[in-house]
Amino acid sequence: MATATNGYSARQIGLHWIVFLLVAYQWFTGDFMADLFGAAHGGPPAAVNSGWATVHVVVGVAVLALMVWRLGLRHSVGAPPPAKQHPALQWLASAVHVGLYLDLTVGAVAGLAAYYLWPSLAGLHHFLMRPVLLLLVVLHVVGALWHRFVVRDDVVTRMVRPAR
Repeated sequence: MATATNGYSARQIGLHWIVFLLVAYQWFTGDFMADLFGAAHGGPPAAVNSGWATVHVVVGVAVLALMVWRLGLRHSVGAPPPAKQHPALQWLASAVHVGLYLDLTVGAVAGLAAYYLWPSLAGLHHFLMRPVLLLLVVLHVVGALWHRFVVRDDVVTRMVRPAR
């Protein structure tokens, strides 16, 4: 495992923001999948083209692949040390990051399982991960804003400017 660095690499930063954009896209178009899923299982006809399902799956696979790449880079390149703060806040920050990695990887796998294997069981799991993801993203953003405007340290800068 790599040791802590003074910041993130350009690849790590790029992957972070690409995953953010893909997840935002999935979030705002996810209701299309819910409509299509309902229509496929006896509900009212979907108001959207079934091609959205393919797009959603392809973007979900991309999120999964990029998250695996991010985890690999974190393991091989390392990550900056956690910000110095109260131990409870350090624990919360770590828990939020682990939760995000888990939700994004397991959520993508559950989505694939829902589409190809077990629609009801995996689909419910995939759907129920959505509010968990929202909570984790809100905590992540609040933490970034806390560091930027209250603590005024370089935590946010680490995810914008590559380490040298």
